[in-house]
Amino acid sequence: MTEHETYELQGEHGHSRRDLLVKGGLITAGAALLGSPAAAFASRGSTAASPAKVAVVTHGDTGSFWSVFKRGVDQAAKDLGGAVKVTQVYAANDVAKQVAGLNAAIAARVNVIATSVPDASALKDPLTKAAQKGIEIITVNSGLGAFDSLRTYEVHVGQTEDVAGEGAGKQFTAAGAKNLVVVVHEASNSGLTLRAAGAKKTFKGSTKTLLIPNATSDLPGTKAKIAAYFKANPKTDAFLGLNPDVTVAALDALPKGTKVGTFDLNAQVIPSILAGRILFAIDQQQYLQGYLPVVFAYLFVTNLNTVGNGAPVLTGPGIVNKANAARVAALAKKGTR
Repeated sequence: MTEHETYELQGEHGHSRRDLLVKGGLITAGAALLGSPAAAFASRGSTAASPAKVAVVTHGDTGSFWSVFKRGVDQAAKDLGGAVKVTQVYAANDVAKQVAGLNAAIAARVNVIATSVPDASALKDPLTKAAQKGIEIITVNSGLGAFDSLRTYEVHVGQTEDVAGEGAGKQFTAAGAKNLVVVVHEASNSGLTLRAAGAKKTFKGSTKTLLIPNATSDLPGTKAKIAAYFKANPKTDAFLGLNPDVTVAALDALPKGTKVGTFDLNAQVIPSILAGRILFAIDQQQYLQGYLPVVFAYLFVTNLNTVGNGAPVLTGPGIVNKANAARVAALAKKGTR
């Protein structure tokens, strides 16, 4: 044991649980991740008697954003071969379904739960129960800071949503926009609220918010509501979508000359940026948000590695615009960006 590491043996799964780790910086997942994951993990071998059991439980759906996230989960499981057993639940913004997924993971005695946290109050009970059972908890995509007081909480994998929103606001200011509308596509999602607040903070013009609950489940209806908003607010000259499917659906409903920005990428966003229809996309790299937690879970179960030391593992935000969009176009089309 070095001065950097202190471990306490506890938990009903028979695996050691880290107490507090680093005096001198971030403990990383190891140099193996810099090479071929499949080769690195095969050569390492597993110290566990059986595969690490990982439950991925999110509020996501099967749209273009979460399908990329899922590809990350699937690829990590493939790269790790038989060393992990991964179950996945995508609750499509159904809180009861997400809670049921978490309770099922607890009942199955998984080693690690990776979950998004759009509404901390709704998930408090099952995640508290998971921590009491000694299950390691990783939050993904949304929920930064929501459960870091739980004794088995390890890390958040995602982006700082307010900072991401601030970046969007700066982009619109630089583009000369005066009146911005931010479309929020899910109710009770704290991450989306932070994005909108961040954009308002740095945008030098006027900012309004248009809430369309479950917008991705009825894109034609969402498009009609956005068109109605612009008709009722003709001075609006900038549009920020917090979901790529919503943004792409809205393009044909927006008045000519509207400055458009979006969060996240899909196969249509990149061509729209290259064609000048979208100015920029805030990229949080959801593929990493799916891939990394599975790897982190495996390394914790088999080697007691942890990451973050209380800080998140940031996958974004980055800015994709006309200057760099061509470089990620093929990857977005392939479904990994």
